[in-house]
Amino acid sequence: VGSALHQDESVLRVLVLVDRRVDLMSPMCVQLTFEGLIDEFFGIKNNVSTFPGREFLSEEERAQAGTDIKSKQVLLTSKDSVFNVVRDYNFNAVPPFLGKRAKQINAAYDERKTAKSLDQLKTFVSKLPHMQAEKKSLEIFTAVAALVKKKVDTKGFLKNLEVEQLLREGQDVDKLNEEIEEMIYKKAPLVTILRLLCIQSISGDGIKPKLLEFYKKEICNSYGFHHLVTFHRLQKAGLLVMQDKYPKKSFSILRTTLNLCVDQVDERDPNDIAYVHSGYAPLSVRLVNWITQRSGLKYLADMEKHLHGPTFQDFQQQPAGNQLQDRLESSENHTLVYYIGGCTFAEISALRFIAQRHPNNATFTIATTKLINGTSLLETLIEPSSRDTIPDFLN
Repeated sequence: VGSALHQDESVLRVLVLVDRRVDLMSPMCVQLTFEGLIDEFFGIKNNVSTFPGREFLSEEERAQAGTDIKSKQVLLTSKDSVFNVVRDYNFNAVPPFLGKRAKQINAAYDERKTAKSLDQLKTFVSKLPHMQAEKKSLEIFTAVAALVKKKVDTKGFLKNLEVEQLLREGQDVDKLNEEIEEMIYKKAPLVTILRLLCIQSISGDGIKPKLLEFYKKEICNSYGFHHLVTFHRLQKAGLLVMQDKYPKKSFSILRTTLNLCVDQVDERDPNDIAYVHSGYAPLSVRLVNWITQRSGLKYLADMEKHLHGPTFQDFQQQPAGNQLQDRLESSENHTLVYYIGGCTFAEISALRFIAQRHPNNATFTIATTKLINGTSLLETLIEPSSRDTIPDFLN
């Protein structure tokens, strides 16, 4: 995923291994990039997402097709000139870009009307195949954006996003408990509720014992007692745990030290990776950026005790005059970031963002054991007899 290695000439200067348990918060947060929201609502498998076909047809085509409208599969790769630009955008920046690009293409088509000489006409004809391909791509992703917007604009989604943000920041927790309780009573999708509970647990170094037992009781009453197994699995995974009498406040310290929660993010012209979650910077990407800019882990010494598991670094020294050493000195600053346990599309977008602005002109190649989001991760832990699907956010 991301930028490819430059043939055989490339030399990796740095390998960063990221264990997913170092950052359990980021997958639980709803991704707000264009590609991330496609994954949240429709799922992405092998770079392909499937959408309701009706949105891709004209009114005439819909009338002719009637109710027999097949789903539409869309290939999502950087080879597509439109998707390559908008995939990493915060969704609020996508409609303006698509509108602007549509006007540019229409203006380009109008050039044929002003072409007076044979050379001008020849130039226009040479551009035509590219313009036609881009126009078709623009039509497809305008339809995709319309489908995403229908879901994003619902009251359920917006309310869920507000609760998520406040839980992440540790604000108004008592009031938010009432919001989650109401969601349980309304039988909202279980996976949506569990994502919020996991965010609350990670943000507060666990949930108070009485409150956690209350959640267990209410969820088992509403969704089935087999979910006691679900809670056990979530606890073993470190996603939903009981708070100690004297919590260490690890996430709170990391949130402040690494500036994970950013106010007033410019979603259309961002200057911080927090734009991928509209105010939250993925911890894993903050760490990668910190390490690659400061050449190692020594600057993270004060934070290591607040991160899950041990950290380590190793240097491979090459003797002077060694061919590999010569290639290292002459090669670009190339870093391989490998996520063990899964990576989200939002994290990939954030890594692309810092690569474009890295002071050391770093190039990142991103690899992972699996592409995930909060739903797909939790579905591996929810007791199968009552497993929920991708969150609707409409309930």
